[in-house]
Amino acid sequence: MNQSPSKPARIFTTKRTPRGGEILRFARQMRGYTQAESAASYGIEERTLRRWENREFDPKWNDVISLVEDVYLLDILEVIGKINHDDTHNN
Repeated sequence: MNQSPSKPARIFTTKRTPRGGEILRFARQMRGYTQAESAASYGIEERTLRRWENREFDPKWNDVISLVEDVYLLDILEVIGKINHDDTHNN
């Protein structure tokens, strides 16, 4: 096979998309809400939110977006960006 000289490969770094529970915990803590307050505001049981945040179950993306934007009044993309840029954030 005849190969022409190639340019050095570009290395792209991509940010990972955080899991739904990670986004929920981060947004809730940003706003200073308890799990009980958040769950009551969204109309779910506190244990459901706790399970989402602890990665026992994965929330549906519509629940993640609704909680972040409608309950916490934050922009979902900004929250994801902050998670990806926050050096002190613990999963």
